[in-house]
Amino acid sequence: SSRADVTEQVRTLRSLTRAARAALTSRELFGVEGEAASIYFAGFPGMIAEGASVSFVDGWPGRMGRGASDSLNVGLNFVYGLLVGECIRALTAAGLDPHAGVLHSSGRNKPGMALDLMEEFRVPLGDAVLVGAINNGELTEAMFTSVLGGARLRDSGRRTLVEAFERRLAIAITHPVFGYPATWRRTIEIQARMILGMFDGSQARYVGVRLK
Repeated sequence: SSRADVTEQVRTLRSLTRAARAALTSRELFGVEGEAASIYFAGFPGMIAEGASVSFVDGWPGRMGRGASDSLNVGLNFVYGLLVGECIRALTAAGLDPHAGVLHSSGRNKPGMALDLMEEFRVPLGDAVLVGAINNGELTEAMFTSVLGGARLRDSGRRTLVEAFERRLAIAITHPVFGYPATWRRTIEIQARMILGMFDGSQARYVGVRLK
């Protein structure tokens, strides 16, 4: 069972989804994105099952990227790293420069376009992998070690998340645009090709992957 009722957060996030579609400038879109991220991650521990280690939830300071010291954020950062790597591979295979982002910049040598592409896959391929691994008992606090007061994944934890990520990539879904079955890995590749289509004029518009 869940630790919290997130019904209200879900309702607000759906409203912000509509606001994002209506945004006229990137600045306005970033504002909506920031508000949505704040609400989503405030309720993120609510997805951790009651039977999981309480330290995953009790140590949650909110979403943190680089420099995170709690196990939940460290796990998220790791699976997001796996995901951006998969997006870089798909974009490169499509003949695109993964650094030439549209919304994300390539500052500090960041793969801007890979970060753009991964946004639509963060929840189904990043968050779902981590939460699932914790809730089914695959990933435990024993797979983290404390270094200078901060949590770090042990080799066992990294292997666990890599294996869970690979299993998730192999799951087939019905592609929301083309209607045929494709694994999540193939879906990332299809989306990369759609970005290419936008640039070469063969695609009228880009349609992202949406969850129900």
